[in-house]
Amino acid sequence: MNDFSNSRTIYLLKRTEIMLRSMLEDALKGLPVTVGQYVILSLLKYMPKASSAELSRKSGVTPQTMSETITIFEDRGYILRKQSTEHKRILEISLTPTGRALLEDCEAMVDTVEDKLFANMGKDNVDQLRAMLKAILHAGEARPGDGGQGTK
Repeated sequence: MNDFSNSRTIYLLKRTEIMLRSMLEDALKGLPVTVGQYVILSLLKYMPKASSAELSRKSGVTPQTMSETITIFEDRGYILRKQSTEHKRILEISLTPTGRALLEDCEAMVDTVEDKLFANMGKDNVDQLRAMLKAILHAGEARPGDGGQGTK
């Protein structure tokens, strides 16, 4: 077993991402969504009335992939699309009751993954990890040349 003591932090983050993806794939196996689709459902919980472009940026998928996913979600009754009252060319996307129920099922499975991963860490350490990850995200979003505004 590798103790990773000489590994770069970026490498550790990438290895963690790969491990998490595998664990989430296993956890969500019995549900009608992929890990990427679960991420999009989660975003819609916290970003009601999001546009396809916003979801694409936040989930790290191409606009084409997002368009395909939105079509699948709409066909399955997980989401509704409505014309924005502020910007007529933008379609706002929100979860339906069916979509929210599916997300709740997903989150129950994801809770088991988190419980397993963080069982021996203690609440204070998990809170500290969350704070550090948020700081990394904020630092990465504030890229040179954007005036510190990031990719909101």
